[in-house]
Amino acid sequence: MTPMRLSVLVVSRTAGLLSRMLTTLKEALHLPGEEVEVLCSWNGSSEEEARIENTSNYEFLVANRAPYHFASNMNALAEKANGEVLLLINDDVLLDDNSVDAALNCLSAQPSTGLVGARLRDREGRLTHAGILFDRRHNPYHQLDRLVSSDHHSVLGDPRPVPAVTGAAMVIRREHFQALGFNTDYRVCGEDVELCLTLRRQLELNVVYCPSFSGVHDGETTRSNEKDQTGDSEDLTRLRGLHERFLNTTSKDQLRIELTANAIEADVLRSTILTQKSNDKNWEDQTHALQLTRLKLEQRLKQAQRRA
Repeated sequence: MTPMRLSVLVVSRTAGLLSRMLTTLKEALHLPGEEVEVLCSWNGSSEEEARIENTSNYEFLVANRAPYHFASNMNALAEKANGEVLLLINDDVLLDDNSVDAALNCLSAQPSTGLVGARLRDREGRLTHAGILFDRRHNPYHQLDRLVSSDHHSVLGDPRPVPAVTGAAMVIRREHFQALGFNTDYRVCGEDVELCLTLRRQLELNVVYCPSFSGVHDGETTRSNEKDQTGDSEDLTRLRGLHERFLNTTSKDQLRIELTANAIEADVLRSTILTQKSNDKNWEDQTHALQLTRLKLEQRLKQAQRRA
């Protein structure tokens, strides 16, 4: 088969969600039809599968049928993909117009870019994703999650490197994904964060947050309907150890990415408290925690500079 420009990979069990996402893909992407394929790993019933409506103008194929396990399902789809680039997308994401075009442009703009993540919001317009950061105990979390609107000045502007991004909407070259893949040891979540850290460490490429790659994310609608998908402490423990080892062995440039992302969020929280004259202790505690994290990162950066 002739190589394609883009393979869209999606895991689903709900025809309504999948059909809605496919509808938004039509205006989010403007590649010729012959350059795009949409591959689905289906874990729903045959009756539900018959209700899928593809209005994306791109070829749609259920390429895998297996029980739900995001990492394994996506790995299976990637093996069957023909695209030079992969778009990994949740079925409950509604893409904004031209957003996938922006992600592809971002991926190709700099040779140092290995993976591109999206700016996502909830239905009320609150930010739900603009990159993933880590606290001082190495717990991953979404930057400014629902604390600001998705059009806040701090999350707009030019694309920028971040520590990690969510697998709900990411773009990566197929050769890089197949070289690394998702770690299937995760029961619930975390494979996307590990992929980002591994890409930064092993391939020495950047994970980039692209504000123009945007959409609405319904908030784990499919995952919340699955049994045993409500959280797993083993996943979190694995990620904590992974990030701590990453900081101990990574380059000065990658440490600066962690430090810069942390500083941006701390500045936003601090200015919000001052503007609103808020006495909300949660905001103050979060700002203080970010300051402590930044101090630890600065110490690691100085140590790395001394080693050099």
